[in-house]
Amino acid sequence: MYEYECEADNICDTDQLSFKAYLARWMAATIKVAPWTADQILPLLASSATAAAQQCSGGTDRVTCGTKWTMGSTWDGTNGVGQQMSALEVIQSNLIQVVTGPVGNGTGGTSQGDPSAGTGGDTADLPGQTKQITTADKAGAGVLTALFAIVTVGVGIVSPCQIPAFQRSVRS
Repeated sequence: MYEYECEADNICDTDQLSFKAYLARWMAATIKVAPWTADQILPLLASSATAAAQQCSGGTDRVTCGTKWTMGSTWDGTNGVGQQMSALEVIQSNLIQVVTGPVGNGTGGTSQGDPSAGTGGDTADLPGQTKQITTADKAGAGVLTALFAIVTVGVGIVSPCQIPAFQRSVRS
């Protein structure tokens, strides 16, 4: 795997450093849901895993992973969570054929759906549910809006008069 947009120029941002991890995971998941793709995808995952493992030879611990898997066993000098995560994901993605797929309702899942989300239905008067707006609600909103507008304008007029530099320029 190679991050075309940034890897050659060493300009990958934090997100781009982890993109190989997501790609490897999605490629492996593709094999699980579409087994006929395995013959095409598995060799790519295997070669990328080998290259990633070779790149994981840096740092003071000699197991820090880099970004540029195309460099072979010469560590590229980069490190971080994205590099470690990408190497781990591409290596473990090669195990996709020996693990079971995602669990669903028909394949061992135990969760039961509840369209009412445990509320007992959609007619309960729960906090957060909207109610009909009344005339009193509208009048209250109008009074509060007018009050805030008067305060805002008042502060805008009074505040500059309290600034000494403004007072001097007004007197001149």
